[in-house]
Amino acid sequence: MTEIQALNLHAQNLQDGSFNTSANQLKIRELSSLAESLQNMSSQLRAERASLYQRELLLDTVLQNSPLALLLTDASDTVVMSNPAARQLLSAGNAINGSKLTDAAAQVSVLADAIERKLQGLLRLPDHSVWHLSVNQFNLNQNQHWLYLLKPLTREIQREELTAWKKLLRVIGHELNNSLAPLSSLAYSGQQRAQQLQQTELAGLFETISARAADINQFVQAYIHFAKLPPPQMTTVNWPRLINQLQNLYDFELVGDLPKRLWQADPGQLHQVLLNLLKNAHESGSQPEHIRLQIIEHSQQLEITLQDGGSGMSEQQLEHALIPFYSTKVRGSGIGLTLCRDIVEAHGGSINLRNQPRGLEVKLLLKLPS
Repeated sequence: MTEIQALNLHAQNLQDGSFNTSANQLKIRELSSLAESLQNMSSQLRAERASLYQRELLLDTVLQNSPLALLLTDASDTVVMSNPAARQLLSAGNAINGSKLTDAAAQVSVLADAIERKLQGLLRLPDHSVWHLSVNQFNLNQNQHWLYLLKPLTREIQREELTAWKKLLRVIGHELNNSLAPLSSLAYSGQQRAQQLQQTELAGLFETISARAADINQFVQAYIHFAKLPPPQMTTVNWPRLINQLQNLYDFELVGDLPKRLWQADPGQLHQVLLNLLKNAHESGSQPEHIRLQIIEHSQQLEITLQDGGSGMSEQQLEHALIPFYSTKVRGSGIGLTLCRDIVEAHGGSINLRNQPRGLEVKLLLKLPS
């Protein structure tokens, strides 16, 4: 009877979810085989619970750090769970659990409408970011729930657009080169023949054609260079040397200290990015003394900010500034900022433009040094 009571107590502990106990072995004699089976069951359940806890911890870590915005609501549209990406998207990082999802998304009307109508697909938000919304319904604890997943696609779409532009540039550049080469040769030959015949007016005409062909060729080569941008050759950046090279070309004020850690980048391509941005800053109408460059080291990334004192950009210009061929300059090629974005993203970073009260601010974010 004592053995049965000991085994029964062990079984009750298992039923209550306590897997760290066992039957009193001093009281077990004839039922040792059953006691051993219960002990093995306890060990197995204990191991499975530990494994389940580790998987839940891993899943929670993934959700908390994922760029995918996840929202779980019950049947009454109350937010049951949300990850940081979702809270950042809807409420600038503030807590939204327990509130109505339609209320939480009210500030982003496009998103609020899509959520209310359960519309799945691509969404372009007012900040020009692109997201894909998927909506799933399922039962959890015998209650209806809705799962909303918002995947950021801005960078992927921009990358695809850039790839398409580059393919087009390569094709156009090839065809133009095939036409410009013989045209330049014929213009040169015509100019030489006209000079031999002392046809000054005709020689001048051929000279104009030749010069124009050279200008077009230079224009085309600039685009071809952009379309064939090589992958970055990563090495340690010599910041004093880089800054000195830039200051030899453009006047600007360096704010704060230079990075002290060893940051990996392609020095030539990074020089090209900052050179383009400084050129734009000087062409913005800003006084040189109002152009400031600041480099800040964070734990996970490097922040490079260039601020000018110009007139900034209109909303339309900000929206299209990074698109190939878009330019507000009379003789602009429209690839300067696009080239900057291409180089920065090839380094695993991002570029952002915004107006400040004193001019345009361009911020580059580069990833943690390897």
